[in-house]
Amino acid sequence: MRARLRYNSEYDALHPKEKKLLEKLTVSIREFVLKSPTISKVFYKTRDAHATTYNVLEGKFMLHENSEHLSIFPEKIMDVTLRISNAHLKIVKGKWIPAYGFSLKLKHDAQTVANFPLVNFPLFPFNNVTKFLRLFTAINQYYTGNFFKKISNGLHLIWNSTGMFPEILHPSFIKNAVRFIKSRNNFILSFSYHSIGVYRFGNHLVKLKLVPEMASQPYSQTSPDVSVEEYMAQNRFFKAELFAQYAYDLKNQPVNQLHREWKDTPYVSIGLLHFDSIANKKDLKQELLSFNPFENIDALQPVGKIQQLRKRAYEASFKARSEP
Repeated sequence: MRARLRYNSEYDALHPKEKKLLEKLTVSIREFVLKSPTISKVFYKTRDAHATTYNVLEGKFMLHENSEHLSIFPEKIMDVTLRISNAHLKIVKGKWIPAYGFSLKLKHDAQTVANFPLVNFPLFPFNNVTKFLRLFTAINQYYTGNFFKKISNGLHLIWNSTGMFPEILHPSFIKNAVRFIKSRNNFILSFSYHSIGVYRFGNHLVKLKLVPEMASQPYSQTSPDVSVEEYMAQNRFFKAELFAQYAYDLKNQPVNQLHREWKDTPYVSIGLLHFDSIANKKDLKQELLSFNPFENIDALQPVGKIQQLRKRAYEASFKARSEP
């Protein structure tokens, strides 16, 4: 049996230049969130990404019997909340772009066990941390600037966007992009959802994938305009399965090259998710929920350089959203 890679703090290390750019990014995130009511024309502060909440579902997460993962989680059955969102920074009407997010919150005795933000695309179009920091900062500055600054920031945004091209031209990215385009009109609950990066599972390293039960059923071809409410009213529940891929070697399962698929590692089923309740869309408490994966228990912490950037981004966004 192959030995699984073990966690090493070196996977998380940022260079001084990256840390400096990260500080600049957090400032831009704060400015965006504080101006987000005006940007999105709402009465509350939104997130810096995935601003649009489509629905929030409640249910249970059930680990498989005799699973090796029972030692990682505090209980075999836990409460789970699912926030379904759009990846756009602004609140959008309808399914403006088919880039969706599934944010899972696992809880036991009202205490957070894990937050797993997932998206319906398995790869991340950046391998260079510096380029990503500059682009994300430029996007925030574009939205928060006045008319004249938007012109300057827009040019800056276009220039920084060119840094994506080497990564999106990787064969793994092209293959998944073609697959994504073909399925762009599928029903929002029919996509598979993937972790943005790597997580600890005990002392080992994994990528996560959530697969809806109806992924191969006719509903996958349903118009994207079908609402989650309609689906839940018709079916009474939504089921999915959570899988993990373990890392065995950095050549085939790189921790900090998120634009590449992992090879030579099977998906291992972790447990089942069963959602049978849908929250009121108008409940502002749903917008105040935090899905920061660094609130996870130690055995389920995010790993990698991009994850460290997301840590500061979550903190800056949540802090600004929580201010009076």
